[in-house]
Amino acid sequence: MLNSLTDPLVWDFELFKVIDPSRSNGSLSSVSGTIGYIPPAYTMRVTMAGNVYSFGVILLELLIGRPAVNEGRELAKWVQSHSSQQEQPNNILDLRVSKTSTVATKQMLSALSIAHACINISPGERPKMNTVLRTLTRI
Repeated sequence: MLNSLTDPLVWDFELFKVIDPSRSNGSLSSVSGTIGYIPPAYTMRVTMAGNVYSFGVILLELLIGRPAVNEGRELAKWVQSHSSQQEQPNNILDLRVSKTSTVATKQMLSALSIAHACINISPGERPKMNTVLRTLTRI
């Protein structure tokens, strides 16, 4: 993901794959992450669950049509607060896309469910990426 100046917005996404667990503790002191994509309680330890969280934020951006951080508020936290208020999920979707058809809305709601699972506060409760991929492919 790049901004309009082609500067990277998510530079540490998928960094987990380049770390050899047999030669390292998986910790990178130089990694600070990108605000909005950093999982809650981030401890500078690169994990697959952290990457799943970041992917969930990217999916939210695509579905909702908002950046990861807008006016100082993180999109993932905004989505979590709306879901805890029992608001209808289709009310937060990007209307430019969801209003095109009922099929599009249905697909977006299914993808929103996956994104919501990916941004779960508890790393252990987040799905594995292969599960996310299979589910998105079925949609």
